[in-house]
Amino acid sequence: MPRQTLLSFVGYRDPHYFENHEDGHLKGPVLTVLDERKFDRVVLLVRSHRRDQVERTRAVLRQQHPKLQVSLVDSGIVDSSSHAEIIAALRRTLAPLRQAAPHDDYTVSLLAGTPEIHASWVLLVASGEFPARVLNVRRTVHGGLAGPRQLREVDWSEPLAAIKPDTLNLLATRRDRWDDAELQGPVAGIPRHYFLRRSVEQAVQLGRHVTPLLISGEPGTQKQHFAALVHELGPRRGGPLVIFNCATVPETVFDTALFGDGGDEAMGKLHAADGGTLVLIKIQHAPAPALARLFKAADDGYYYAAGARVPIPSRVRVIGTTDRDLEEEVRRRSFPADIWRRLQAHLIRLPPLRERPGDITLLAREELDRINRTLPHARRFSPAAIAKLESHAWPSNISELRRVVEQAVVNADGRVLQPEDVDLDLSINLSNVLAQAVPRIREGFSLEEYLRTIKHELVRAVLRKTRGNQSQAARLLGVTPQAVSKMQRQNH
Repeated sequence: MPRQTLLSFVGYRDPHYFENHEDGHLKGPVLTVLDERKFDRVVLLVRSHRRDQVERTRAVLRQQHPKLQVSLVDSGIVDSSSHAEIIAALRRTLAPLRQAAPHDDYTVSLLAGTPEIHASWVLLVASGEFPARVLNVRRTVHGGLAGPRQLREVDWSEPLAAIKPDTLNLLATRRDRWDDAELQGPVAGIPRHYFLRRSVEQAVQLGRHVTPLLISGEPGTQKQHFAALVHELGPRRGGPLVIFNCATVPETVFDTALFGDGGDEAMGKLHAADGGTLVLIKIQHAPAPALARLFKAADDGYYYAAGARVPIPSRVRVIGTTDRDLEEEVRRRSFPADIWRRLQAHLIRLPPLRERPGDITLLAREELDRINRTLPHARRFSPAAIAKLESHAWPSNISELRRVVEQAVVNADGRVLQPEDVDLDLSINLSNVLAQAVPRIREGFSLEEYLRTIKHELVRAVLRKTRGNQSQAARLLGVTPQAVSKMQRQNH
């Protein structure tokens, strides 16, 4: 008689978990399966950030099921959102298991692991690549009310093309997660869940070319990450990715920083980016002559450093990022119109988080999963903490969300993050406001115009914080609502 073997990942609820409305500990996924089915052996598939749960689960299994053989196997999965990586890792893991025990009768548990892990199991089993039974749970319904969850065996005897809709739900791709093979290998390190599907599709399309590109979006929308994604998807992915923040370089030394000089051209950012991609952060702060010279070098394939007579080869793709409306900047004559026309043809706008509220929970949990990999004990959000996150407008977008989640982990006393751990501070970060309005002091500079811009940016930042509530914004600024309204009108 073949040995009955259970394969299961270990989740954050293993071996037990606690719910406030219940008395005592509830059994986690592994113990739940063992209550319902009898097995001779359990193989626990280990992910690095779950080692603490794995050891506790093994200890409980030895105590409660002393005759059960328990084995630990490193799954080798790093990115649990990548279908391609999961399937490749499972193939490497399962091959020696089957070779060592070819006659075992295998059962796979879908009670733990990410949806991408579930989908990968489904593909391997339903395609016949790994013969096994699959266990899942379903919610029973009594008189229209949800009842207890019951273990069930999913029937994979049908051909893959004829899988029923309820099992096809296991394969449903969560938005901002990708199982497209084209998006896997070279970009495994880029957090693609930061971006909408249409944005990533644009990155795939534009990544195939080397034309200049502009990425526009509010502060905190991860424009630099997106630029790195485009680079990794492009033909020059093997070359360097050089980041140049235009807002931090004084105009007097901008040319030298970008192009180098005749004595030491290797110090220039353009030279460092040869064969790859040069990303200009806050491109609106770059002097117009330097931009014109840079785009000419990109077109011609060479340039001259200051005082040099020998041309320097330049095979560079230029990507600019901005948190400003460059069309408005052109109207104000603070950004060159010819450069805007070139960039406008290849423009990607990253939407703010308030335009994608359905992704707040996904992004918060993804960030918490990232942090959990560094912790001895994993944390999770309570439903009330999630509700608090979803109620916020996130004026600083994903960057703010990341900071809030990190701070919540620091604030929390226990393993479950509560609403009081989530600090949604309404104070205004003036350094961010001022950084957006740093002027270039030159002929024609107007201090009055500069201060008016500062006021405008500050009012905009406060209104984003208060979700457009002028009364609340006025209280934070220490002025009257009429003053807020007047400052808005003056800048329209």
